[in-house]
Amino acid sequence: MLKTFKMGGVHPVENKLSAGKAIEKLPLPKTVSIPVAQHIGAPATVVVKRGDEVKVGTIIAQSSGFVSTNIHSSVSGKVKKIDDVMDSSGYKKKAVIIDVAGDEWEQGIDTSNNLIKETHLDAKEINAKILQPESLV
Repeated sequence: MLKTFKMGGVHPVENKLSAGKAIEKLPLPKTVSIPVAQHIGAPATVVVKRGDEVKVGTIIAQSSGFVSTNIHSSVSGKVKKIDDVMDSSGYKKKAVIIDVAGDEWEQGIDTSNNLIKETHLDAKEINAKILQPESLV
């Protein structure tokens, strides 16, 4: 294994601008762009259309291949359009653009501050919960 840094990465002291600062809550953005290719595998297939109302947790694109996963909305609002947008690599990729309105969550999603530290589910049950959000209830 190639090890290039003794500490496991670059740790420039001058870039620790947030050290010691409190975490701030930012306001919701007016519009978000959620790419449907967020992994090395096949892009997910968009299952919403322009004008659809979505909530936090709504599936907006479904797994479409061996190495693929469902994409869920991280905001609530109305789908503005499905379009190609520039990603961080500089390439245009398909994305769902949502006009944000409020902060509504899909029913069954636990929004409490209680952290569940262990589970008694097996791998198959965990996968089912990820692929089928109605299994969250």
